[in-house]
Amino acid sequence: MAERTRRDREACEARLITFLERSWSNYDPSTYISGWHLSAIAEHLEAVAFGQIRKLLINIPPRFCKTLLTSVAWPAWIWAQEPDHEYPLIGPQTKFLCLSYGDQLAIDTATTMRRLILSDWYQRRWGQRVQLAPDTMGKAKFDTLAGGSRISSSLGGATLGRGGDIKILDDCHKIDEVESEITRESVLRTYDEALKTRIVDPKTSAEVIIMQRLHTNDLSGHVLDQGGFVHLCLPAEFDDSRRCVTVLGWADPREEDGDLLWPERFGRAELEPYKKNPYSWAGQFQQMPVPRGGGILKAEWWGNWESEKHWPVFDYILASADTAYTKNTSNDPSAMTIWGVYTDENERRRVMLVDAWRKWLPLHGNAPDRLPHETEKDYRMRSEDSWGLVEWIAYSCKQFKVDRLLIENKASGISVGQELERLFGREPWGVDLIDPKSQDKEARVHSIVPTFVDGIVVAPLSRDWAQMVVAECSEFPRGKHDDLVDCVTMSLKYLRDIGLVQLGWEIQAERTDALKYKSRSQTKPLYVA
Repeated sequence: MAERTRRDREACEARLITFLERSWSNYDPSTYISGWHLSAIAEHLEAVAFGQIRKLLINIPPRFCKTLLTSVAWPAWIWAQEPDHEYPLIGPQTKFLCLSYGDQLAIDTATTMRRLILSDWYQRRWGQRVQLAPDTMGKAKFDTLAGGSRISSSLGGATLGRGGDIKILDDCHKIDEVESEITRESVLRTYDEALKTRIVDPKTSAEVIIMQRLHTNDLSGHVLDQGGFVHLCLPAEFDDSRRCVTVLGWADPREEDGDLLWPERFGRAELEPYKKNPYSWAGQFQQMPVPRGGGILKAEWWGNWESEKHWPVFDYILASADTAYTKNTSNDPSAMTIWGVYTDENERRRVMLVDAWRKWLPLHGNAPDRLPHETEKDYRMRSEDSWGLVEWIAYSCKQFKVDRLLIENKASGISVGQELERLFGREPWGVDLIDPKSQDKEARVHSIVPTFVDGIVVAPLSRDWAQMVVAECSEFPRGKHDDLVDCVTMSLKYLRDIGLVQLGWEIQAERTDALKYKSRSQTKPLYVA
């Protein structure tokens, strides 16, 4: 018996997924159902414990065992490890700060972990190493005699005066409140202003956020915009265009679009009822939230230019910029898109998105002079961090040999246009200030829908910047940003207005009209006597 217990203890210490499987019956009465996604999460949590990952974001559907693995089994597994000076987050001395959207949810999870720690199974294997301090056996907080602790609270709760070696944020948004901008922004503000300082050692402390996507500007969207997180994204049904690959060399193992994440528990029949709510399905299950009221421009309407080695020969290149010169990221950013018009093998004109960016920039930067014999690439790498909005727009126009640049005729756009004319007036690209005929953005977006439906618009969808544009368009009008949407509508409407791009029915109508017989009696005389 002692030998079997020793082997079991060593196997559990070696792998978190083994610990989860063998500890399961001590805190959950249901039958344990394995799944490859549990191994993937466990692998990334192990990397956090051993210092390979400092910040980890996991997006996964509800009821896929995220809380029991991340907030119950993982902390208990870390405490069960023998301390090692090389890995300061390993051992019973580790302090955890565990947060959820509500106090009761946080306390329920803490109670489950405490039940595991006090179980005969756990104590027989690690009782000498992990003992809870008898004077700290509360629901919201309990400590180990080795100096470790688990503090549990709602986000912004009273216990935020304490810190942790590892912060675990498990579902920090309540589903029925996330649509409220005030409530949602309160969560983000608490995260930015209060939570970031709640750490023990800034050199070693780690953070894990695990949640389902509920809104484009939920906590996941917020930290992804800030950067610095390893993102483990696990949609219920596989989407090859969004295959998740992480720094550990891990990649989503599914091969076919639609392959399920956990078919052993959630098969197609079990998932079907959730698909009846497209909004809930997109966010909570597919981890690609589309806000309510969004989706005027469907993501699937974008054609994909698959060749990475060559692009078509463009007849005309158009750029559009939405300007809001500011470095304050709490304000609207500036954005720019560049489009190429080409003729396909069927002699049909199409439009391809060839570049896009979104930046928070001042009007002018401090671009340094070019050094003697310095290449264009070297100059850009040395100077681009100091560029302002005018410099970035000018560089983009030059790089892509733009024929025409469109800027919306508004206060900031007028100033940008004037500065571009003053500094770059001799460049081959001209500047047009565009007055939208409709001040209603939604109406302008609806006006370009036929261009997409007709299959005219394509983009290299494997590129990150293309995905950024497609995502913002599909989220409009309830997404976080609409600056790229403004650029898209301005560009496509301009190309339609000047007749450079035509819909299929317009081309057919012209051809039909050209074939019609016109009698001489229908022809007006050139001169009247």
